Amino acid sequence: MKTSVEMWAPATVANLNVGFDSLGCALSAPGERMVLRRIDNRGEVRIADVHGAELDLHPERNVASIAAKSLLNALGNPCGLELELFKTILPGSGIGSSAASAAAAAAGVNAILEAGLRPDELIPFALDGESFASGARHADNVAPALMGGMVVCPPEGAPISIPAPSGWHMVVLHPQVTIRTADSRAVLPSDVKLTAASKQAAWFAAFVAACYERDDAAAALALEDLLVGPHRGALIPHFMETRELAFRHGARAGGISGSGPSTFWVALSKDSANEIAGSLKDLMVDKGLDHSIHLSAVSARGAYEI
Repeated sequence: MKTSVEMWAPATVANLNVGFDSLGCALSAPGERMVLRRIDNRGEVRIADVHGAELDLHPERNVASIAAKSLLNALGNPCGLELELFKTILPGSGIGSSAASAAAAAAGVNAILEAGLRPDELIPFALDGESFASGARHADNVAPALMGGMVVCPPEGAPISIPAPSGWHMVVLHPQVTIRTADSRAVLPSDVKLTAASKQAAWFAAFVAACYERDDAAAALALEDLLVGPHRGALIPHFMETRELAFRHGARAGGISGSGPSTFWVALSKDSANEIAGSLKDLMVDKGLDHSIHLSAVSARGAYEI
């Protein structure tokens, strides 16, 4: 066993318009760090400190400690652990803050104990933590946070990595407002028309096919949101203005990240991404909204030891 490890875990975009609760990707930025230290009290997991966010330090009410304790227990509790979190992915941002913490914790336990588990084998333990925050065991954030790249989470069976568009330049806008996950789910209809469902399934299939064909433009074109975005858009401040500006300045696709309030916009060149980012920054400043903007790509790596 090691004495301590320092981990990095990526932010994630879930749903990606076509894959509600079943599709996600890891981002190259932002990401966050976590330090895990071995302590003598076997089976004990405690939070030493959290930097950058106001989070509960109680080990039974913190995503990271719940995930770490789950894996530690499964490995026989050979030691105890102390966690120090450096939160740069703000809670409630819609880009996988809790998933990054859960992934960093599970991967960190694996690293400090030198257990040799694969990233996909860590998903159930990370989900124990993530589900505390989200109330559901959807792996569309946790799986890419651990595995990296683009991941499909089928209704049954293990998450599946698919080729990620390598030429995407992504702009992520986080208007710093609070949208409760319960509220974002409450606006969704319990039933949808068969015609809409069949079209959405066809777009999802077209997206996956384009990824395997390494056609970045076709993959972006396939990101049509027929079922979720039209209902959630009203919850996102100035969403339609954001969308119009992003497409006017070169976006080829875009939508709501997870349950919001962050949105993501896909460009096929760095210049277009910079133009999109500049226009969205001007909009947020004009509206007086605190915000963060991240220029990113799909990260091939999930959580790893620094």
